Amino acid sequence: MSFSLGAQAVAEESALHGLLKNAIRIGGIFDLGYHEASILTNDRWLERARGLPQHCLLLAYPHGLDDPAKAAKDVLPEDRNIILLRVIRETALPNQSELVHLRAEHTDRSITNYYRESDPPEPKTDVLTKSVMQQAAFRCRVLGTFVEDDNGILVFGKDVDAVYAAAGYVVAKPHGSSLQAIVDHVELPMGERPNEQHGDDAPNADLPDTDTSMKVGVLRYSSSRRREQISAKDGRQTEVDVKVRPKDFVAHKTAVFGMTRAGKSNTMKVIAAAVHLYSHRTGTRVGQLIFDPAGEYAYANRQDYTALSQLGDDVRIYRLGATAQDREKRIRPLSLNFFDASQIEGCWSLISTFLGDLKVQYVKSFLGSDPSRAPEDTDSMGDKRRIEAVRAMYFAALVKAGLWPAISWRFNLPVNQHTRALLDQSEELDTGVQGTVYLSLNSRQLLIACEIIARRASSIARATATARKKFTVDDVEAVRLWIADESIGGSGDPGVDGVVEMVSPAGSAGGWKQLRAMKPYHAANAKTDFAPSIYGDLARGRIVIVDLSRGGEQVLQTCAERVVTDILTRASQRFREGLPPRPMQIFLEEAHRLLHRDKFNQASQSSDPYVRLAKEAAKYQIGMIYATQEVSSVDDMILSNTANWVCAYMNNASETQRLAKYYDFGDFTEQILTADDRGFVRLRTDSSPYTLPVQVSKFDLKMVNDVRKMTGQAPTEPSYDFAPEHGDTDNYDDCPDPDEIYDDGRGARPSAQADESEA
Repeated sequence: MSFSLGAQAVAEESALHGLLKNAIRIGGIFDLGYHEASILTNDRWLERARGLPQHCLLLAYPHGLDDPAKAAKDVLPEDRNIILLRVIRETALPNQSELVHLRAEHTDRSITNYYRESDPPEPKTDVLTKSVMQQAAFRCRVLGTFVEDDNGILVFGKDVDAVYAAAGYVVAKPHGSSLQAIVDHVELPMGERPNEQHGDDAPNADLPDTDTSMKVGVLRYSSSRRREQISAKDGRQTEVDVKVRPKDFVAHKTAVFGMTRAGKSNTMKVIAAAVHLYSHRTGTRVGQLIFDPAGEYAYANRQDYTALSQLGDDVRIYRLGATAQDREKRIRPLSLNFFDASQIEGCWSLISTFLGDLKVQYVKSFLGSDPSRAPEDTDSMGDKRRIEAVRAMYFAALVKAGLWPAISWRFNLPVNQHTRALLDQSEELDTGVQGTVYLSLNSRQLLIACEIIARRASSIARATATARKKFTVDDVEAVRLWIADESIGGSGDPGVDGVVEMVSPAGSAGGWKQLRAMKPYHAANAKTDFAPSIYGDLARGRIVIVDLSRGGEQVLQTCAERVVTDILTRASQRFREGLPPRPMQIFLEEAHRLLHRDKFNQASQSSDPYVRLAKEAAKYQIGMIYATQEVSSVDDMILSNTANWVCAYMNNASETQRLAKYYDFGDFTEQILTADDRGFVRLRTDSSPYTLPVQVSKFDLKMVNDVRKMTGQAPTEPSYDFAPEHGDTDNYDDCPDPDEIYDDGRGARPSAQADESEA
């Protein structure tokens, strides 16, 4: 790209001059390098500029560039640029020792005169000495150079192309519109720039961009804000708006680091709102999946009565135990109906996951039964009945474990005349009309029938050759569908013995008791498998909040893994078939448990859904926003491929040192360690050429209604759908009072004599 450094760069209306229009001089550069520069200033200039906080952005420019008339004749065309600096620390002047001596002497006289009542309180100091004493120097990071292209558009290069020993650069502190222009400036990131080599495109390169940006906060240089607030009253605003380009977050990885209560969840809500705005403005369906371990996203905030679900009508919530009333509010059950044939594959996947680590043989045999096979997929009547027999025993095992279907549920048990005769021993079963090949049974009847069948089948299968002689042909024929061994008249289905043993376990085997762990996942009113249901919502560009605040951790984590696995499986299938990807965003709280380095070093990493998500998601246009307290807890491969960074307060120096390895975060390590203001973050997005210290806006009703307005929706009212509160009183039912035990219920400690008698 060629740059025009002629008349346009010095015209009063030029972009370069616009950067200097609202900037107050504070000094000049006396030491310039490619990476750092030292500036000279004094107390008078700093007072006029309302101070110079650490991380303050400064502009350095040649003498005369701020005056269009002088610039045309006094500034060489190649020097018509502005260097952007960031203050990183104070530094020493060449005569620093002399300055320190003068200041110490002045302070000593002030203290001495204070105690001499006859002398004035302040010592007399000549103007020249006082001017020298007020000199100060600061070391600054060279962030890059602003110039104008052929069209007069401001562009930014992330370095300087010349270093002069005596360049005479003036340094100014920008404010107002000048500072806003610096903060607003973006450069297309690698992979999105025009004329780049094809094949190096970013994951979101083919997605549309939008001129609409979203305010996420204000520029904030330091924890102390008094001078900046006074400066704003003087018309020199430095807390200007910080906006983001929403496309930066789509199909990319975003890291949110910080201690608990540092504002990570609020920041993630703001990011979700930005992506929601992008989706609406571009017409691109971008589904957003938020795993909510604490109910911070699914429920309204009690302080400001705002919920993420208020962003629009396309928000769906999934939670354990969702009722019919919940479904009317588009809250769906995070559960499966284990007795729904259309959901059996997902249910069997859950069972296989839970029992897969058990090494006992009967569990292995049970997992080999695979009741998820569809009877209607086979043309053979014999195969169909064998699969139906396995399913009958499987459903009976679930009922015995405490999982119950809807009252109206029934199952057709495959039978013959011998099976009918066997079941006639129960008075609770009606064996129906002779000649029919099925018995229609409810759940209770099915359990009774299967227990009778299982006991007979197990007795025959386990019997020795001699003992089998006592069983007649009719006995075997009655249960042949539930015996695998064809040599004794069985059906030949190798998995049937395992499922029979779950209903009628041998010896000390747990059998059906192993399935009790499935109870939290089951809901008789669940109309569909929640994993593909969630995918269907995401594919249509909806925001899905998975409420993980209710239920045991293992149950909820398994649900989350099922959802991620289903998303990746479907995305991978579309990729192989050459179908266009469906952009999605997945938000992960407590990411240190999911993305730690040990997982990536394990041989089984390919089966871990979160490892797959980190490695494969980009090519499917699936973005990942992960939040955690520690940088070191996340694998290096993920960090190296993270496009957007949000870093809040952290209290561990080793963590900030690790963070300092990325971009220019090394300039902010001391502030990250000390400034514990909630929502005060260091922000670096994919299109931002430099990191900015930002006070993130509160996700509140105003932000929600601002987004709704930009997406063409009417404003909403405060929400009172709060997370359930714990009771105010504690009855201690779960823990007996030790006083009542040791004091023998008398409310007083037993006497010493009683102690001796007990001894």
